Amino acid sequence: MIKIYRLILVTAFVFTACDNKTEKKKMEKSPLKEVFGKDSVRSAPIKVISGAEADILTSLPIRHFPIVDSTDFENFDKSGIHDNGFLKKINFDPKRKDATNFRLNYKVPFSEKFASIVVTYQGGEHELFTTLITIDKDSKIIDKLEIAYDEIAESAFAKTSRIEKNKIVVTNSNWMSEDPIFETETFILENDGKFKKVQAGTSNPADPSFES
Repeated sequence: MIKIYRLILVTAFVFTACDNKTEKKKMEKSPLKEVFGKDSVRSAPIKVISGAEADILTSLPIRHFPIVDSTDFENFDKSGIHDNGFLKKINFDPKRKDATNFRLNYKVPFSEKFASIVVTYQGGEHELFTTLITIDKDSKIIDKLEIAYDEIAESAFAKTSRIEKNKIVVTNSNWMSEDPIFETETFILENDGKFKKVQAGTSNPADPSFES
């Protein structure tokens, strides 16, 4: 009788140990669901752009509104990062064969539906272009807008911008005459990531709101 009782105890112990090992394996297979819960895993943040492109955008600084962009030859290489192939991946075409020295400057927090980044590149030896680009989740360019320009051939033409959440005011300056001419263009960024021109005008003298 004692032997039968001991056999029952040993058998029960073996089954208990097996159950513990099985439960441990389940925990090892799905640690996130056990620790954080099913909803927590599902609600992880979604990146607008995936892969290497997302890693590059993550390293870019964010500038908050209002933003005054007056990028020129004196300051264009003091912020952002040098492009290492990102612009080629998104098929950014400056439409200039002499375009060089591409830089990714910063991100603009317009929307979570698409990414907005500012890019600067050199055209030949004397021109510098700065462009605001919107990019969708498939790494495709939605639209682009030139927001700054500088040239050192005559130092007579320039472009600066004031970027706000609800509008972008671009100012073109012409210093060829004795009295400089300033022309402004106002754009809005629509929900689909496209820029829409809503207003244009000419002023003289300079608008002090664009001083950096």
